[in-house]
Amino acid sequence: MSVMERPRDVVGGLLMAGIGAGFLLFGRELAMGTSFRMGPGYFPTILSVLMIALGLAMAAIAWRKPAEDLANERVPWRGIGLVVAPVLLFGFSLRGLGLLPILVLVLAGAWASRHATLRASLPLALAIAAFCSFLFIKGLGLPLPLLGPWVSPTYWVTATSPANPPAP
Repeated sequence: MSVMERPRDVVGGLLMAGIGAGFLLFGRELAMGTSFRMGPGYFPTILSVLMIALGLAMAAIAWRKPAEDLANERVPWRGIGLVVAPVLLFGFSLRGLGLLPILVLVLAGAWASRHATLRASLPLALAIAAFCSFLFIKGLGLPLPLLGPWVSPTYWVTATSPANPPAP
C-alpha cells in the first residue's frame, strides 16, 4: 500500500518509538548490571526497548489498516487535559503535598473516559494511592512524605507570621 491511510496513528506510533529511542540514547551511560543485580540502567533500557517496539507495531498496524470515516473524528481535548494536567500537577507538587496528589491523578485520569463513574473511580484511586504509598515509602524506602509540608497548618502559620513576613 503506497498511501498512508491513517496518518495520525502512524505519526503517533513513530513518535512513541522516537521517545523510546531518545530514552535509550540518553540512558546508555547508566550501568546495566545483570537480571539478578540490576544496575540503574537496566529497567529504563527495557522500558525504552518496549516503547520502541510498541511504537513501531502501532505504526505498522496503522499503515496497513484501512481508513474509516475520519471526517467525524474530533480531538478529545477533555481527555488530553485530564491526563496531562494531573501528571504535571503531581510532578510540581510532590515535595509540597507528598503522595496525596496521587488520588487526584487517578481520579482525573479515570474521568478522562466518558464511561467513568465516581462509584468505580474512587475505590480505584484509593487502592492505587495505597499501593503507591506502600511501594514507594515502605517497599523502596524512598524519603517521600505521605502528606507534605503544605498540608500542615503549621507550615502556613509560620510562613505568614510577623517574624517571617512574606516576600514582596
